Amino acid sequence: MSEFLKSYKEIDRIFEENNVKKPFVCCGKSFQKTDIFEYLKKFDTVVWDTIRPNPRFDDMLPAAELFKKEGCDFMLAAGPMDSAKMIRLMATNDVSKALSEPMENNEYKALFIPTTSGTGSEATKTSVFYLNDVDKFSVHNYDFIPDYILFDERLLSTVPPYQRKATCLDALCHSIESFWSTTANEESKEYAAKSIKLFFENKDAYMNNTPEGNLGMLWASYYGGKAINVTGTTAAHALCYSITMNCNTAHGHSVAMLQSRLWKYALEHNEKLNGDRGHDYFFSNLDELGKLMGGENAEDGVKIFDALLSEFALEFPKVSEDKIDEFVSKVNVSKLSTHPTVLDNDDIKEIYKRTLL
Repeated sequence: MSEFLKSYKEIDRIFEENNVKKPFVCCGKSFQKTDIFEYLKKFDTVVWDTIRPNPRFDDMLPAAELFKKEGCDFMLAAGPMDSAKMIRLMATNDVSKALSEPMENNEYKALFIPTTSGTGSEATKTSVFYLNDVDKFSVHNYDFIPDYILFDERLLSTVPPYQRKATCLDALCHSIESFWSTTANEESKEYAAKSIKLFFENKDAYMNNTPEGNLGMLWASYYGGKAINVTGTTAAHALCYSITMNCNTAHGHSVAMLQSRLWKYALEHNEKLNGDRGHDYFFSNLDELGKLMGGENAEDGVKIFDALLSEFALEFPKVSEDKIDEFVSKVNVSKLSTHPTVLDNDDIKEIYKRTLL
């Protein structure tokens, strides 16, 4: 279990306890303007800031080599946590097998500092990134979960409005997808419910960029991450990556558009269900989800979700039908078994059409 730090000034204690001599700092350019980064200058750090909005495996390779070459002995990630997860383990594993075989843990501990309130990556065993700039890939390893976590709400104060909206919607979609997943259990549903509650309690303050709202949304994101760490995501995440890479939309924006359409589609087309819990559970579970959103049933949940998209003024991009066929071809339907309803290629095409035409 990760230890939560109360202040960045505890980093000194963490480094002393772990005999850290040369920490590797994985961060973006904006983090380098913070007092946390200024504080880190007292240590013999190695900084890697080759960061793109959607992590690339090709970027991680030279970073892992740099970690090894400089003799680094601790990973501190402020922002690019999916990259940091891979870099830390690739520093002591055969990188040629990093995508095909489990990597073994090493002695280097990690501190993660989220700089947005969306991914919940600090709570998950998964690293998600792109290969060849277009193909989404994920690696799962329980050793990815960091030893230490620091929530500093000040880091969210400079997040631009569009990214502020997109990232918190990603957190909300994590919780919705986990809640209705065929692999949901009591633990994951408790995390998801807590995340949804925190989202709506803090949404207005977060959008007004208050410290309290920012901290509350960081916790909403964390519990959403805890939820998907148990269940994984479902169809909205599986279908969103082609949109993100082709339509100039942020990840959370892409996911939320699809989540809206998938929720409606599930209520209209549920003849075939994944899992063995049956239709009674399916309908009662979606009603429960609607109540968590602040409504009376599943239909209200959809309306509340759509009202949120309207409030955030997030437009749905348009593409040609040929492009939709390309998107469909990239979806592996066999990997959608945790989505509550069975989806085939015709279903997926219809969902893309409702989203993008």
